[in-house]
Amino acid sequence: MVNTIASWLFLAAITQAVFLSIALLNPRQPEMRTANRLLSALLLIFSAIIGHAWLGLNHLYRVYPHSALAIVTLGLAVGPLLYLYLHAMLSDQPLGRRAWLHFVPFAVATLGMLPFYLRSAEEKLAWMRQWHGWPWYLGLAAVAKLLILLFYLRASVRLVRRVPADSELVGGLRRLMRLWLVSGALSVAAVAMAALDLDLPLSVEMVDGGALIVFVFATAYTAMRLPLGYRPRTLPPAPAPAPAVKPRYADKQLSTADRDAFLARLQACMEQDQPYRNGELKLEDLAAQVAMTPHELSQLINEHCGANFADYLNRYRVDALKTTLRDPQLAGASILDLSLIAGFNSKSAMNRTFKKFTGVTPGEYRDQARTPA
Repeated sequence: MVNTIASWLFLAAITQAVFLSIALLNPRQPEMRTANRLLSALLLIFSAIIGHAWLGLNHLYRVYPHSALAIVTLGLAVGPLLYLYLHAMLSDQPLGRRAWLHFVPFAVATLGMLPFYLRSAEEKLAWMRQWHGWPWYLGLAAVAKLLILLFYLRASVRLVRRVPADSELVGGLRRLMRLWLVSGALSVAAVAMAALDLDLPLSVEMVDGGALIVFVFATAYTAMRLPLGYRPRTLPPAPAPAPAVKPRYADKQLSTADRDAFLARLQACMEQDQPYRNGELKLEDLAAQVAMTPHELSQLINEHCGANFADYLNRYRVDALKTTLRDPQLAGASILDLSLIAGFNSKSAMNRTFKKFTGVTPGEYRDQARTPA
């Protein structure tokens, strides 16, 4: 009975992992493409490992001889994928080519296993028949994989702790990390059971698969509560080096003619191109769009638009969100989805900014718009 329930749970987790991995390939923001692909790859690896555990739970390894050691090296990719996913999610800095170095142990181990993978089904079946339990070298490999995984889990926890917990997404990621640590602890327990050949009511496959089920369902739960396709700008950026040369326009004031021309150009850009809908828009990016220097644009906004750069953008974002909240055709859309389209990066920032400019929350504003005068 227990094996039957566990078997169905394994199949449900595999389905959930595959479904979520596909969903993550369509991010709401293009800048989340890398992070979502990493998490998608991680979930696919877990679906393969859970599938392998399902075969063991149902005593099907010998029915499918090519399953022998099929997933033995995948565990070496789990830690790097987890850490790089969180880094891509929480940092504005691109991963760079050096990120591939994290997968060197996985690549080397996979190449080393290639001669075994290329064996015939009969040879693999004969290999399985000579062992009762884990061979000693697989035990050592499992310990090495766990040490690498724990190293990356520790690095991931430290990475998430660096982030100020001022948004729902960050809070959700922290809770998710705790559950991932539980998953890691269960994996350690599974390796210990296999190494000591303990006679327990729960099999190694059940504990190991259960560890990954915790990961998959916890990730799916977080994905339902929080949109993993967006992120706030959370990790503090690296301090910029002091400029060696005094900025060209540091002491230069805009002339009246330049000011009027620049204001018209800026207003046309904001109304027609709507760059404020990019949640990661920087002063330098907008300056390039309107053919101005960052100093000229900053001076123009501060002195002639009555706001700093952040408030200037948020003014447009609030107006765009107000328009969609009043639209009857969008009555079924969630406020969070509409705020992402307007250019906000997190629910907390959207609520805080919207109330600052309007005096009410987005939900209250929508309710007021629906109430007949």
